Amino acid sequence: MRQLRRLTDGIVGAACCLLLAAMVAVLAWQVFSRYVLNAPSTFSEEILRFGLVWLSLLGAAYSTGRGTHMAVTLLRDLVRPAVQRVLDLLVPLAFLVFGIGVLGLGGLRAMQIASGQTTAVLQLPMAAVYAAIPVSGLFISIYSLLNLADLLRQRRERPDEVEAALNWGD
Repeated sequence: MRQLRRLTDGIVGAACCLLLAAMVAVLAWQVFSRYVLNAPSTFSEEILRFGLVWLSLLGAAYSTGRGTHMAVTLLRDLVRPAVQRVLDLLVPLAFLVFGIGVLGLGGLRAMQIASGQTTAVLQLPMAAVYAAIPVSGLFISIYSLLNLADLLRQRRERPDEVEAALNWGD
């Protein structure tokens, strides 16, 4: 399980880092071409928009794996520890249903609908942009299964508030 988590972390983390680096480079080109060359780039805004979509969805998957996603813990904090454990198990189950049902199946449907469309400037297939949805759903589902397995084997602790805010720790 740890090897699968490390592999998934590596894939998703590397993809996020590469996307962010590429977006910074494209943004630098956009600023340079607009203010130095006085010839605004026509493709950079579209690349940045689609890069942000991919980065956001992959970042959501990574956050799911780390357990640092946004959470409202008011109810959890008010109940007994036995009920807290049940609620802790419901979170990855809900993420699994969301990852498979909404993002996975819904994303595949969105790709199918957009399959005949292309982007305005770059003429990329819109299905490639919409592919971020089921890909994110796949990673969220994998992370949810890993988180659930860790919780059942009592190997995973919830991140404390500082760790969740800073996204640190294992």
